[in-house]
Order: sequence, then structure tokens, then C-alpha cells
Amino acid sequence: MVGREKEVSTRLLRPTLPHIHLEQLMVWVERWDPIWEIDGSIKIFDEGIAQFMLCDPESHMKYYAAVVLGKASVRCSLINEEPDDLLDAQANRIHLIYSNQLTDKDLTQIEHLKQVLRKRGYRFDDEQ
Repeated sequence: MVGREKEVSTRLLRPTLPHIHLEQLMVWVERWDPIWEIDGSIKIFDEGIAQFMLCDPESHMKYYAAVVLGKASVRCSLINEEPDDLLDAQANRIHLIYSNQLTDKDLTQIEHLKQVLRKRGYRFDDEQ
């Protein structure tokens, strides 16, 4: 159930799914719609500790695209049900899913995303 909306810094949003489909993400980045920054389509749960858990696959894709594009904040819809934190259960290790169809530009943007997420304590399956 969707409740109220809140403008949230992308720094305070926390992924809960342990994988990123990179080709899909690049489509979200390429087709970014500025309305997503204000329409509340990113669904989050308020943990009450100045962090907000992302709640569904679409919200994750929009969040990752916002990070790639350097968006400082997005308007989100707060929901009442806490999502399963599958990423935390995997020790905050993100699995990157991709084929060989990524361009050099894609790889640069993905590396930027990885750097941002590393600073927030996440690790990737291609790292020790």
C-alpha cells in the first residue's frame, strides 16, 4: 500500500535486491524521464534510521539510473510493508548480470555506479 511521498537524497536510499541487470539498467539510463524525479514512482520503506529501503525491481532500476546520472534526490512513495532485504542476507554483495553487449560508455557509467555503491559499503561479485 502506497502512502505519502517524500523527497529523498539518493545517498539515503538502500538497495535490497542482490543483483543488477546491467543491460536493463543502461536502457533505464538512456531513456531516463525527468518526471521520475518528482512522480513518486520509486517505492521505499522508511527504516526509521535515516535510511530508506528500495522496495521493488523497478524502484531499484530507477535508483541505479539516478545514481549513474548524478541525480541528488528523487521524490519517492513511502510504503508500509518492509521488503525482504535479500542484499543484506548476501553480506551486501551485489551480483552483476550482463552479456558482452555493453559499450565503452556503458562500462564507464557502470564503473561510476560501482564506485558510488562501494563508498556506501557494497561489494561486487567480481571483487575479493
